Amino acid sequence: MDKLLTPLETVAVLLPALVANGAPVLLGGKGTPLDRGRRFLDGKPLLGQGKTIEGTAVALLYGGVVAVFVYSIFCKGSVLLGGLLSTAGAVFGDFAGSFLKRRLGIPRGSQLPVVDQLDFYMGAVALLYGAGLEPDPRIILIMAPIVFSLHLATNKLAYKAGLKSVPW
Repeated sequence: MDKLLTPLETVAVLLPALVANGAPVLLGGKGTPLDRGRRFLDGKPLLGQGKTIEGTAVALLYGGVVAVFVYSIFCKGSVLLGGLLSTAGAVFGDFAGSFLKRRLGIPRGSQLPVVDQLDFYMGAVALLYGAGLEPDPRIILIMAPIVFSLHLATNKLAYKAGLKSVPW
């Protein structure tokens, strides 16, 4: 089912990913660790304390709601599917970033520049492509620095609002 998305559809299906990535901060970093304290073969945490069941649920819920809202504007099944896929991709991309940070010995709350800002975005894009929905490559490239900058700005705001313990 290869379907090339228009530039506007590309932006529309990626909006839920942005919301999904930011939603867990509303829980204030509290919750049940998704990995339940399990360790990988290297003895380090699988994902760490920062990835929680509750945060994952909130991300999927908020991203899903935005996907349905965007669908209500476009009334195209590919936009709904794309929004739901980008939401899931954002969550899995964030997990991949945490997994990588744990492998590198980077503790929770410490920075891994670029990965911290774009892991969710790349996860969303990858899942879209994997499902046969092809986002407009020009829009993907244009959005990457915008997403990077938005991520930095919103994290600083969340830090100042007391929702995050670090400004990144």
